[in-house]
Amino acid sequence: GKIYPHFQFVFSFKFRDLNLIKDRINLRELILGQYPYFGNILGEVWKNPEGLLFIFDCLDEFKDRIDFADSRRDTEPQHQCPDPEFQCKVSDIVYSLIQHKLLPGCSVLVTTHPTALHLLEKAE
Repeated sequence: GKIYPHFQFVFSFKFRDLNLIKDRINLRELILGQYPYFGNILGEVWKNPEGLLFIFDCLDEFKDRIDFADSRRDTEPQHQCPDPEFQCKVSDIVYSLIQHKLLPGCSVLVTTHPTALHLLEKAE
């Protein structure tokens, strides 16, 4: 848009809605669940992560825990989410996007009430 012209695509998610996902999922399925018209172009979208903005709204409403201080997240295979087609827990997808392990170069905006700001203190 006019305000942030360097973003070609913005994907917005509410943690309240993400709470409803119980099984492992990949980023492709997560996006297509809310933006089904991206089905044929996601492969191209992944090629330019610098043009992507992910917005995650109301972290304080998320039932799963994302612990940025837990170094095991970076070493244990069950927590790693290396690419958009890899099946992961929703919390691992969000963690991997924020920590630039999934789609490095993309931007991530997380909103929360002030009472939950401590949850983001260790995020890089």
